Amino acid sequence: MLNGEDYAHFWIEEGILHFVYKPNVVIDLNAAKAVVKTRLRFQNGAPYPILCDVRQLKTVSKPAREYLAEKGCFNALALAIVIDRAYSGTLIKAFINISNPSVPTKEFTTISEALGFLSTYN
Repeated sequence: MLNGEDYAHFWIEEGILHFVYKPNVVIDLNAAKAVVKTRLRFQNGAPYPILCDVRQLKTVSKPAREYLAEKGCFNALALAIVIDRAYSGTLIKAFINISNPSVPTKEFTTISEALGFLSTYN
């Protein structure tokens, strides 16, 4: 059985859920379901603004992106996705513009910018 903690680290700091993908992780649909299940269990029913750091993530399949946009936003107040400055962000732009997440979602290249955005939802 897959466990979301195999793919990412989770912690809550100053009212914001931090979600950092581990290096070189590939997220397919089954992994996406495991990550969401683990995150929801970690949140214990409380909604949070979420900082999702994807800088070390290798790739996410299209079915996984669609699942994360729909089910992955449950109990999220807003989502800030932190990407590597050198990365074009094409995958994240597809997630935001095509998969259309159900909560306010923006991409950032620094943690401080992402936290600034999320602080308005805290």
